[in-house]
Amino acid sequence: MAKRKKKNPLLTASTLLPLAIGVASGGLPSLPRATATAAAGKGFHLSCTLPFDSIAQRHSVDDSCGPTGNAKLPDPRALQNRAKNNFCAKGAAVNIDFEVLHQLQQDAEDRGVTFGNDSQIPDDRSELRHLATKAGSIGEGTVARIAAFVIKAHPSNVGKGKGESVNCKLTDKESNDIHIVLGEKSNHDEECSSVTAEMSPHFRPDIWDAGVLMNNNEHLYRFTGQLFFDASHRPCTAAGKGSPKRSSIWEIHPVYEVEICTDPSNNCKVGSEQDWVPLSGSVGTEETNETRLLLPDEILSQFARPSATRQPRTILASP
Repeated sequence: MAKRKKKNPLLTASTLLPLAIGVASGGLPSLPRATATAAAGKGFHLSCTLPFDSIAQRHSVDDSCGPTGNAKLPDPRALQNRAKNNFCAKGAAVNIDFEVLHQLQQDAEDRGVTFGNDSQIPDDRSELRHLATKAGSIGEGTVARIAAFVIKAHPSNVGKGKGESVNCKLTDKESNDIHIVLGEKSNHDEECSSVTAEMSPHFRPDIWDAGVLMNNNEHLYRFTGQLFFDASHRPCTAAGKGSPKRSSIWEIHPVYEVEICTDPSNNCKVGSEQDWVPLSGSVGTEETNETRLLLPDEILSQFARPSATRQPRTILASP
């Protein structure tokens, strides 16, 4: 008789943190329905493997809306939509901060790049590459990561009469970006001092949810993705507030990876791997496929007191 596999021990806190966050948001993250590389037929096709391929989930927008949205080349809107949908940027992530995004804003303005509304979208985006910053020569298409607090997170362009060109003017939450307002010092910073990260609807995992982000926004996050210049908007200035409010229209868009800081004092550094855990996925035992979840405060207390002997409490198991 074949030897029966031994049941896995209770999973580690770092593995289970993303699942605990899912519980805090009121729901259990579902397993991936399909990966982007399995796409077939019309819609969104990729020439690369998604940065988050192992947790990607398929949505109806993936089958109905391509990389240029509802615009057609060589329309500048189509060029911008294609840039927004770049999941294939390569290279090690450059560590940036708010000052770098402000430098990029100034560099783009110095080069005469137009922005402010859809009629001001540049028809040549080459000027947005290789800009000088304290983080080096970077620009649109550079993979970057930033550590920040989440001030707000919500689906964008939803409801009657809304919708966005990049998402083919679809108006449901599942088919639109999650707009994330990032604060440098706290989750209560003024929005005009903020910068932006955007989660594309394409292949977005369910755990990448606005409610999950907001329910845990006392913790520092790290967002990795490509740098993108959203020329449809303008930053806050002395002359007026942007819409939406922000200090730079350079964004992390689309997001490739989300991590959360487990240090109780939020001392995680953008360039260090210490104390960051991914906000992603679901896990189970080999034998029963059970998913074990822990309360967020129990997990974080373990990181704060690594010598504690108290065993974490399992609060939910689901097939």
